[in-house]
Amino acid sequence: MSYSGVNKREHERFDLAFPATIECSTDKTKQKLHTRDISAGGVFFTTSQALNLGMKVKIEIILSNDALKRLTGYESCVKVQGTVVRSGPDGMAVSFDGEETIMPVQSAMEH
Repeated sequence: MSYSGVNKREHERFDLAFPATIECSTDKTKQKLHTRDISAGGVFFTTSQALNLGMKVKIEIILSNDALKRLTGYESCVKVQGTVVRSGPDGMAVSFDGEETIMPVQSAMEH
């Protein structure tokens, strides 16, 4: 019996394109990218400069949400660390380590 096509992911993914910055833990280089899809457990970035498998990264994702911005006056920034778990010519997938911070963009710029 074949299970091909069955989604084995633990978290539901959402097709959302948010601006993000990825910083490599080893050399501190930064890339500005956009998410292709995101879930509570990780994110996929489309890029021709994918990082190597196992690379530890710090990620800042700007959540552009008009309703949230009307309520708070700010966009929100999610800061999270993770590990590159898939890397290829179309991009890379990063699994989150579970420690995230969500703050207004103004506060994120101060940290």
